[in-house]
Amino acid sequence: MTPTTLRTPLCDLLNIEYPILQAGMGGVAFGPLAAAVSAAGGLGTIAAISPTPARVEKEILLARSLTDKPICVDIGFPARAPKELSEVSLDDLPSPLKVLKQEIEDLGVEVKPTDDQAMSIDDAKEKLGLCFKHKVEVVACALGTPKWVVDACHANGVKVISLVGKASHAKSAIRNGTDIVVVQGTEGGGHTGDVGTITLLAEVLEFATVPVVAAGGIVNGSQIAGVLTQGAQGVWIGTRFIGSQEASVGQNYKESIVEAGYDQTIRSLLFDGLYVRQIKNRFTEVWEGKEDELLPYPMQRIAVAPVRFAAAAADLKDHQSLPAGQGSSIIRDLPPAGELVERLVSETVETLGSAKQRIEHSG
Repeated sequence: MTPTTLRTPLCDLLNIEYPILQAGMGGVAFGPLAAAVSAAGGLGTIAAISPTPARVEKEILLARSLTDKPICVDIGFPARAPKELSEVSLDDLPSPLKVLKQEIEDLGVEVKPTDDQAMSIDDAKEKLGLCFKHKVEVVACALGTPKWVVDACHANGVKVISLVGKASHAKSAIRNGTDIVVVQGTEGGGHTGDVGTITLLAEVLEFATVPVVAAGGIVNGSQIAGVLTQGAQGVWIGTRFIGSQEASVGQNYKESIVEAGYDQTIRSLLFDGLYVRQIKNRFTEVWEGKEDELLPYPMQRIAVAPVRFAAAAADLKDHQSLPAGQGSSIIRDLPPAGELVERLVSETVETLGSAKQRIEHSG
C-alpha cells in the first residue's frame, strides 16, 4: 500500500511529515499527547504557561523518552505580564468565585492555593532556558512575540511559532523575526480574537513573508483541505486533540467536548482577564450579571486559579473550566492521538482528491 503523502514547505522547515501541529493547550497538552502527535508525523506541543519550570522540564523529558521526533513547547509572553509573581497581590475574591469555591467544597473537593505561574516574565525566561538545555526544536510564543525571545531562540537553533488573533499582531511578529505565524480565528478554543479563521487567514496571507498556519474551529480533514487551498501551509489544532486518549484531562472534560453543540461555547474574560472561548457550564454561569466584578489580567487569572485547578483535578463536569472551540459540535469520538493524526491526513487527502472531480476549472 502506498503511504499517504501530505506535505507543504512547512514540513521541511520543521522536519515533520505532515503539516498538522497540535496546539499547546493548558492542562491538556503534556508529554504523552505531544509525543503521540510527533511520533505520528505531526508536531506535538507541550503546554508550558501554567506549570512550574520543574513540571515543564519533566514533560519535555517524558516526551523525549517516547519519541525522537521534533517537539514544540508553548510559552506565554504577554505584554501585560508582571516581571515576577511578587508584583501581583489580590485582596479579595469576586463574589462569583466565592460561590464557586463554596459549591466545589460542598462536593467534598478541597480548594487550595496553586502553583499557577501567571505567566510572569521571569518564569517564562526560565522555561525558555529549559527548552535550550534540552534542545527543543520549536518554541511557540503565546500572547506576544518579543524580539529578544526570537533572537535567543535563533541563537540556539530553535524555530519560533507566533500565535496571533489579529493581523496587526502578525505584522509585529514577522517584524520581530518569527519563523511561522499561526492565525487563530475566533472560532477556536482558549485565547482568541474577534476575527473568524477564514477572514483572518486571508488578511495575513496578503502580507506574510513567512509560512502561515491556520487555527480556530478546525477539527477534520475537509477543513484542513479548505485552509490549505486558501494558502495556509499547515494547521494548528487544539480542541480535536482534547478529544483524544492522551489528553491530560479527565473523562468528563473529554465527554463535554463530544456532547457540545455549536452554540454551547462562550467567549469571555472570566477565565483569566483575557478573552477565552469555553463551554458554558456552572463555571461560566455564576458570572452572568456579575461581569462588573471581573478583574484585569493577571489578577483574574490568579483569583480563578484555585477553583479552576481544584475542579479540574476532580474532573467536575459542571464546575471546571472547559476551554473549547466551536468545532466541538462536529467531534464524535475519543481516539488515540496518533490514530487521529492519520485520520486527519487521510480525510484531507480524500477531500483534495474529490475536489478535482467536483470542481471544473480552466485558465
